[in-house]
Amino acid sequence: MSKTETIKHVTHEDLQALKGHIENLLHTHGRQALHDVASKAEQLAGQARENLAEHAPKKSGSRARSLVAIAIFSVIGYFLGRATK
Repeated sequence: MSKTETIKHVTHEDLQALKGHIENLLHTHGRQALHDVASKAEQLAGQARENLAEHAPKKSGSRARSLVAIAIFSVIGYFLGRATK
């Protein structure tokens, strides 16, 4: 094997190893980021539910539940959208 072929082979192996490390990091930390976003979305959804319960009119319970559901899913959708970018 010539010196050039040896260098190409070693470089290819190094690049493959680096690719494996990067994929492993993305896999490990990507899951953690999604978990963090999901927990943050749950917290914000709880806060939104509490705020809407305080400010929603007491007579129309179904309307208040609809507003709570819209607020919760909007917050969750926003954070999941941000996490997947």
